[in-house]
Amino acid sequence: MTARTMWVALLAAGCAVLGGVALFWPEETPAARPGASPAPAAPAAPAAPAAPFASASVSQAVWKTIAYRGVRVDVPEAWEQTDMSACSFNIHQWAPPGAPACSPQSGVVFYGSATFDPAHGPGVRETSSGTWAGYVYAGAFAVYATGTDRDIVQRVLDSAT
Repeated sequence: MTARTMWVALLAAGCAVLGGVALFWPEETPAARPGASPAPAAPAAPAAPAAPFASASVSQAVWKTIAYRGVRVDVPEAWEQTDMSACSFNIHQWAPPGAPACSPQSGVVFYGSATFDPAHGPGVRETSSGTWAGYVYAGAFAVYATGTDRDIVQRVLDSAT
């Protein structure tokens, strides 16, 4: 086999692999994009335009900065550190008063980035239950935030340093 024949064979194999990947790559639907909402079941009234990342709850909320092992994050003033002593895993969570312990359903959690195994890439996504969740990496941690207000979750993640 000549060098030219080998290069042509390698090129053809590479094209076949890329074609196969493109053929079986999952198609992105509008609901799968970060920040996208599923199509409404019934016609809805047009929404008033909003400033990016500035819902009424975000702009009216009072915020504080918390720090955990060198990572700083801004959270709503009412959020408090959750007692996780009875949990079967060791995480550190700040959440709204009354949020369940041992279940990061609302608030911010710090996971060691070396052992964090996400189901999707960084950023905010709508969950199957209609809440918002996402993460970013900061220092040695994955900062994971979740809640019912997308803008609050986004602001928490944007503030992580």
